[in-house]
Amino acid sequence: MATRQGKLKLGKRSGFVKRRLSWLPQEELVREADFCPLPAVLGGGLWLGLVVSQHDGSVVAQAILEHAPDVNDLATLLAEAMQRPLMEQTRCRPKTFHLRDNPEWDELRPHLAQLSIGVVVTEKLLKWEEVFADLIDYLKSGEWKQPVIDIAGDVEGGDERQDRLVGLRLAVILYPAVQKANKTK
Repeated sequence: MATRQGKLKLGKRSGFVKRRLSWLPQEELVREADFCPLPAVLGGGLWLGLVVSQHDGSVVAQAILEHAPDVNDLATLLAEAMQRPLMEQTRCRPKTFHLRDNPEWDELRPHLAQLSIGVVVTEKLLKWEEVFADLIDYLKSGEWKQPVIDIAGDVEGGDERQDRLVGLRLAVILYPAVQKANKTK
């Protein structure tokens, strides 16, 4: 995986502020987190990051990047999952994060340990992979386009790549609500 090399940035100007995260209550939850490139048909060169609840497969946090993710991107994604989870998730520190085996993530592990968050490194993230595949199918189906146009409007004369990126970001943001609605049917 080609990544931007860089040191982990912590503190006030980063997305991962340990002091702020340490104030959150800790719950017996397990989350799976990873990044994966989006298929070329959805926009080559884009990466999707997800944090997924291992219990029910709900999307807790998401990000779309225009570059290969680095450790700072993962730290920001995990912090978002704890501080500003999507849908009706609880703001908390989970007991454990499951991460795919990537040596670049190792730099984050001691900081998670200081927050009493365990890290399990694994080759397979079964719930994450299931949610990712379902989300990709949803994005490929085009079902998301009309709700996104209803929210964002149809932009004329804009940069096509930027319009597609905004549309995909909105679709991924809307996906947890779509997923929840489908489960209740």
